[in-house]
Amino acid sequence: MMTDTSIRSIGGGMTAGEEATWRHQQDTPGWAIDMVWRDLLFMHWPVDVDRLQSLLPEGLEADTHDGRAWIGLVPFTMDRVRMWSLPRIPGFTRFHECNVRTYVKCKGIPGVWFFSLDAANPLAVWTARLIWKLNYVFARFKVSHEEDHCTYQVRRPSGVGSRIQWRVGKELPTSQPGTLEHFLTERYCLYSASRGRIWRGIVHHDPWQLCEAEVPELHDQLVSCVGIDVRGDPICHAAKPVHVHGWPIRRIR
Repeated sequence: MMTDTSIRSIGGGMTAGEEATWRHQQDTPGWAIDMVWRDLLFMHWPVDVDRLQSLLPEGLEADTHDGRAWIGLVPFTMDRVRMWSLPRIPGFTRFHECNVRTYVKCKGIPGVWFFSLDAANPLAVWTARLIWKLNYVFARFKVSHEEDHCTYQVRRPSGVGSRIQWRVGKELPTSQPGTLEHFLTERYCLYSASRGRIWRGIVHHDPWQLCEAEVPELHDQLVSCVGIDVRGDPICHAAKPVHVHGWPIRRIR
């Protein structure tokens, strides 16, 4: 079970009543999944709030920072994956992933909405769609690590894909509440939707240790598939690995 400090960090500005509700919702007997996220890159673009809101399911509100909404493209690797009460399953413990995400609120609680989650593991795709009701899609990945950069290539069976190359720069100070970096990265709850219902799930890990990132190559079709055209260079942050626990989702609407 999460500590009071964890709950406060997740809520980020909740009222006492909202925090009490949040505390009640976390009274779940144990996490559902244990994993490590590594080789992670955050790329973000500002987007029109009204356009973003039109793409969200009813019940979710676009979250903004200084009046701007954001969409993100996030490649990373899931490692040492284990479901609660089970040993690590061969073929399920490590796979690559690339998410298209944005930031939302529901009943005052901020979180992440995933437009798509491409993953290189069919079992993981099936499990996440069934248990967390997330928009997972199977895709093939080619990932390479060279002296000073990392390259992720994603390709769906339809041919849609992405190629991203980045270099990790110097370590940044821990992001502080109120900053854009904190708004974009320190999110500890996800939302999913199914048959007109909204679900909320928790993830918990230590605060991100962000680093500067340079992206010399970016060819992406995944974001445009959502129905949003982004322009200009993204704001980029690399992140050091984190150990993550995820809780079962609960219906909230």
